[in-house]
Amino acid sequence: MSKQRKVVVALDPSSEEASYTIDWIVDNFLIPKRDEVHLISALCLNSDFDVTELGMNVNYAAEYAANLEKEVEQKTNDAMQPFAKKLETANIKCEVELIKSNADSRNIVVDYTEKEKADVLIMGSRDLSVWKRFAGLFSFELF
Repeated sequence: MSKQRKVVVALDPSSEEASYTIDWIVDNFLIPKRDEVHLISALCLNSDFDVTELGMNVNYAAEYAANLEKEVEQKTNDAMQPFAKKLETANIKCEVELIKSNADSRNIVVDYTEKEKADVLIMGSRDLSVWKRFAGLFSFELF
């Protein structure tokens, strides 16, 4: 049996393209019972507006933002589960990670990949033409 690979798959689970990416890697790239997939989604929590300009009470705005963050986190986690299930059904070990940060999502993905010492990073494409989507499926790096 070949050496186990740690594969990071970065997805926007709300994108239609996410399903294509998962289908493609299951059919063409991942090896059951060997590969370990970390299915990640980056939640960027930065905002560029001042709530006082909107006439909102600061305490109310903070509570509202916290509740909104929890709701987005839950919806994102729920949206990731069908992809995890598809991987597990294909006998591929899978962990789902939602990464919350104020950083740019590109940096979140790179930092996570480096921290986990992943062998491969696969990123889905988003709302692209067929040819660009095809090229996006090969957006992975070997470390």
